[in-house]
Formats: sequence, structure tokens, C-alpha cells
Amino acid sequence: MNVRQILAALILLSAASAGSAAPTDAAASNLRIAVVQMFVRPALAENQDRIVAGIALAAGQRARVAVFPEGALSGSGEDRPEAVEEALGAIRRAASQRGIYVVMGAHTFLDSLKKAGNWMLVVGPDGREVFRYEKLYENHRAKMPGVFQIDGVPCGSMICADRWLRGVVEIPIQEGAQIGFELSNNFACEWVPEYGRYWNVPLAMRNAVWSVLANSANSAVAAEKSKHGHSAVIAPDGRIVAAASGDTEELIVADVEPAQATRAEALARAAHPALRAFWDAGIKLQQGQSIESPSFKAIKSAQAEITLAAAGVVDDLPRMEGLIREAHAKKADLIAFPAQAIAEEALEKLQAAARSNRIIVVFGAEHREAAGLRNSAFVIGPDGTVLTRYDQLSSSKPFQPGTNAAAMWFRVNGAAAFVTIGRDGLWSELSELSAVAGARVHIHLDCDSDSSPTARQRRLQVWANAASFRTFTATANVDEAMIWDDLHGDEESRAVVKGTPRPDPGEVAVYSPFSANLVARASPGGLVVVTRRVPAVNPYHPAKTSSLNPQMKAWYELGAQSISPR
Repeated sequence: MNVRQILAALILLSAASAGSAAPTDAAASNLRIAVVQMFVRPALAENQDRIVAGIALAAGQRARVAVFPEGALSGSGEDRPEAVEEALGAIRRAASQRGIYVVMGAHTFLDSLKKAGNWMLVVGPDGREVFRYEKLYENHRAKMPGVFQIDGVPCGSMICADRWLRGVVEIPIQEGAQIGFELSNNFACEWVPEYGRYWNVPLAMRNAVWSVLANSANSAVAAEKSKHGHSAVIAPDGRIVAAASGDTEELIVADVEPAQATRAEALARAAHPALRAFWDAGIKLQQGQSIESPSFKAIKSAQAEITLAAAGVVDDLPRMEGLIREAHAKKADLIAFPAQAIAEEALEKLQAAARSNRIIVVFGAEHREAAGLRNSAFVIGPDGTVLTRYDQLSSSKPFQPGTNAAAMWFRVNGAAAFVTIGRDGLWSELSELSAVAGARVHIHLDCDSDSSPTARQRRLQVWANAASFRTFTATANVDEAMIWDDLHGDEESRAVVKGTPRPDPGEVAVYSPFSANLVARASPGGLVVVTRRVPAVNPYHPAKTSSLNPQMKAWYELGAQSISPR
């Protein structure tokens, strides 16, 4: 439904009686959510009117919740407190008249910043304030947001770039939130068609919660397309339940069943012995308690030119041996094969191939021991010795989950590297905490035979997400292999935000200034090889962690320490 076509008419109805409102006793077993993908106008008063009209439009669709993007209430007049309060009064009255919750972003003068800044507000169907928080990316000392209720359903929230602060996004989920609202005002270049909603889909899946993205729109008549659009409601299993078709004004409506948000994935991650202390500490810090600060030191690396190779080949030892020789001929330092690529009985022959070609070989195999069956990754050094065997932390039946996160680690040309398997890619705190610990190279192995377009897209999204922590990354699955580069992510995003010169990423298949670039992919059964000069230091911490969210410094460092080599 096109907002632009009908919003003007609805402004005239905004003061009408509540006859079209959603019922105030709407059952919490179902929430109808309407996302208003709104073009933000130049003046505060204009945007006030658009929000009021959008509330009426959502109520006309019998929605219980109307959601507006970051900075929806902004524009000329945002620096005058009396004008802002007048606008908020009109919005509260509209919410009360329509009997509807309003989740909205604002950009107005903030006493905490002594200038205008972004914040969000939730208004209840009685017109009273339910929740508010200030964007931490702009106000690093702001109070961290917690959980708020919509008809008894626990919810969490984030404002645009705060999506990258794990404490903002996922601690409320650990505390019970079943729906996460993201209010954004994304740049047009943040929409990478090949990746799609690469941040929100893995977020929903790794937590088993609903993800609601409300993004700002472009004007349908303006030539400049500076905004992102593509708002969406995403189910806990990653399905897109409702989505905007593009980047102009649009209303999307979805019926959300909170019971589907079991939070099972989030709870499984928090209960794992390798991560339990990390999540427990995060909740304490978010709630204002203190924890003992660890004596943390990042793993040291050497700057190095590193060549990674990967191939999606399984159950074919002669072909794997041939690809190892081919990778060596192309001067690769490491070649990666998928999870469960071959039986462990092939280990000796693969050791011999690694030794004769002076190359690191990473492959997956089932490993049986007294404690049960493990889904394991073997890392063979260029001298043929086994550098490490890592057992997947996130595995489920028939595999027993691994318990030793420190076994992920090894080195490539002096650079700190780690390996993950399968659902570990969704457990992206492993990628983030490894980056905090100093990782420069990430190898991820999958064993997913589903080659449907939907499965391939979700796999691409998970891989793009896991590779976006300033690492040089190789990913290998049974029928595809890719290599990713996020080594210069800060310069790439700064070029967009600050207008600085864009760094040269080299030849890439998919360029994404706010996430990892997909450099190259292998044809089925083929080999992909990429070389990058890898700096010695991973800049992710503290630049993207405690510099933006200082009260969580000990949390990030505790987590990094807990998964680092002893």
C-alpha cells in the first residue's frame, strides 16, 4: 500500500473518533504491526503531521503498533523545546484517540548532548510514554536500553548504527525480549541487493525472535536517492513476513505471533559453558552492576601478505589432493574445505599433501571419542602436523557440542587466525570476540546441502555477517566457497559518512561499505584464491566496542579472554 497516495487524505481524519481504532483489549498472542516507511520532510511540523496521519493509517489497518523510522520527528524547529513538546503532544493524542502503540524515532535538541541528537520513544495506547532511549553511537554515556512491554509482550530496540552494539541489541533478548525494533535512517549504499537484509535476518535467526526494521524513505518525486527503504518484518526463523518493495514511502503490515519467538537460540548460546560467563556479565553491566575487569591483552600478530584458497569439494580425496597442489601452485598459504568434507581416516593423506605442498589445510570431519561424536575442524600445518582440532561449539544431535573455544586458534604467516563450523556462523559473538582478541583471519566451514535460492541467500547473509569484524575470511560449503575482505571497513564506511576518499578495495564481486566485501567465489567444484596484505592489528576493539559503549568495556574483554588461547 502506497503511503504517499493516501496519507494526505488521512491527515484530515486524524482528529476523528476512535471508531476505526484497534481494540484496546487486543490479545497478546497476536500483534498486528504496521511499519510506516516514511520520507522525512524538512520541517518539524510537517513530520508531526505525517506521523499523526501514519498513526491513523495504521489504525485503519487495525494495527496495534505503528512504527516509524529514526529521526521521523525532526526538521526545522527541532531545536526549540516548545515546538518539540507541541509535536509530541499531538502524537500522544493521536495514539490515545486511535488506541494504538507508537514506536518512533526523533532527532531534536537533547540536554545530555547540548545539541540535537537521535532518540526513540514508545507511546502507549493511552497516550503515555512507555519507553525512551538515546542513541549510544551519538551519546556514548547514555543509559543502555532495556526491555519494554507492548500488551505484555517483552520488546527490545535499537536506533540504526546501535545495531552493531551487541549489548544494546541482544542483552534485552537475554532478558526476555521477543521482538526487536530497529529504527533506521540508512544511507542508500547500505542496501546491497546481493546481501539483502543481511543484518536483520541473521539477528532474528540467531536469537529466535522477531525483527522489525523501520527505515526512512526517499521522496518519490526527487531525483536524489539518498535513503535505503526496504523496511521489513522478519520471523524468528528468518522468513520475510512483510517487506517494503523499494525505497519510497510505503506501509507494510504483518501479524506477529510472539509465541513463535522462543528465544531458544539466544538461550542456547548463553547457556554454553564457553559463553555463559560472558552473557551473565553483560546482563549485570547493562543493569548497572559491576564485574571484575579482566587483565586483557590482545593476541599479537605480524603484518603479512596472506593468500587464502577455498573449495566446495567433499567426499573426493583425489580431487582434494589435486586442489591442494593447485592452491600451492598459486602460492596460497592456506586452503579450506567444507565441514564434514571427508572421513577422518583421510587425515594422514591430507597431512602428507599439506607437507609436500608446504600449505595449511583446513577441513571438516566427524570425530568420534568416548564423550560422543563431534563435528570437528582439523587444521594441518605446512609441515604436516595437526595444529589444532576444533569441535563445533554450536553443534546439536547427533553431535556433542564442543567446549573448548580456545581450540579455534592457529596462525597463518604469523597472523592470528581462528576456525568456526556450521551454526557457529550464526553465533556471531564468536566472530566479534575473536576480533576483540586480535584475530586477523577467519576460516568458516559449512556442510549444508540445501541449494535452494532461499538457503543460498540466507547462507550468504550469515557469512557476510560473520565476516564483518575486520578480518580476512574464507568460507566453504559443500557446493560453494567464497573469500571476504573487511580489513578496511572503517575507511570504507568513513568515506560514506564523512565524505573522505574511498579506499581502493581491489577487484571485488560485491562491494559493501558497511560490511565485508565479497571478493570472489569459486565455481562449483572449483578453487577460489585471493591475496591481501593483512595489517598486524585488528582495529575493531575498542573503536567499534568500548569507545562507543564504554560501560561494556570489561564485557567485551572478558568475552575475548574466555575464548582466547590460554
